[in-house]
Amino acid sequence: MFGLKKEKPARISLLDGPLSPNDLLEQAASLQVNEPDDLCIAPDGSLLVSSGNSILRLKDWGKGSLEPVAEFDHEITALACREDGLIAVGLAGAGVRVITQQGKVGSGFDGVEKSAEEVRACAFAKDGTLLIADAGTKDGEASFLQGLYEKIGMGRVIKFTEDGESSVLADSLRFPYGLVETGAGEVMVCESWAARICQLENGASEKSVLQDAPGYPARIHPLSGGGYILSLFSRRDPLIEFVLTEPEFMERMKAEIDPKYWIAPRLAATADYRVPIQMGATRLFGEIKPWAPSFSYGLIIILDEYFTPLASAQSRANGKRHGITSALAWQGDLIAVSKGSNELLKVTAMDQLI
Repeated sequence: MFGLKKEKPARISLLDGPLSPNDLLEQAASLQVNEPDDLCIAPDGSLLVSSGNSILRLKDWGKGSLEPVAEFDHEITALACREDGLIAVGLAGAGVRVITQQGKVGSGFDGVEKSAEEVRACAFAKDGTLLIADAGTKDGEASFLQGLYEKIGMGRVIKFTEDGESSVLADSLRFPYGLVETGAGEVMVCESWAARICQLENGASEKSVLQDAPGYPARIHPLSGGGYILSLFSRRDPLIEFVLTEPEFMERMKAEIDPKYWIAPRLAATADYRVPIQMGATRLFGEIKPWAPSFSYGLIIILDEYFTPLASAQSRANGKRHGITSALAWQGDLIAVSKGSNELLKVTAMDQLI
């Protein structure tokens, strides 16, 4: 078209085998939380949950309520907790803050407050250093989706020592959204718009350990017995992948259409007729079929130590618990955040899932 070179459609892993569709997320017990996003576990075993500008603590699912820990002037975009209790808090457009379990300002990591444009993930390495994933974008829907339609990413992974020294482990990443350190000390990053998890190697190109994912990877948490829990905030759709092969259409869409109505992934389902394909989900008597077209989806994948999928928990097109941005094992259960429904989910016992 008009002399522009067309891209080949990307490969998308199918939802079959251990990824066969199910309704585990729809069947999960839940707690309503205002604007939840990330999770981490404190040294005392309690669960820390980000909620808009606040951090909340849950000590027991059935016996208590969410208690406030700290509040900030910006939306919280990432959480991580070190073994000694230090909490790293990513803030939208405001870098990272380090606080104690009591919500007071923590010591060390000078300069990390101004370290990044948009922190999407934090993780403490075994040596106590802090890893942050900087998406390199401004907060907002247009900025969030822009990188999907760019070949070169703006994201970075930065390592901070407690005395304030920093180093860039990787750059030009396409929306880094999750970080984890393996038992061997390797740093893995979830690169959302590349639909992969890759290993960062000093002085070398990133090495994919999981690629062609069926969705866009968000955060990743380790399992105590080995393996990982991967959240995917939306499923990849063939129409989106087709648009990526049509540069002229892509540029016109970005220039002329409100980002709300782009052909792009979403965190929640909507019945707005201006959103492409969403109304195609309506069938006889207004019922939405689980296999209907949808730009939003709920998906968690359990991976083994080699990043091979073992099991999954899902909320399909007819569900509401989409936009899974964080999931981990807590008190023997799979716990997840659904941004699409503003809920904290207790999905199922881990020993029943794998």
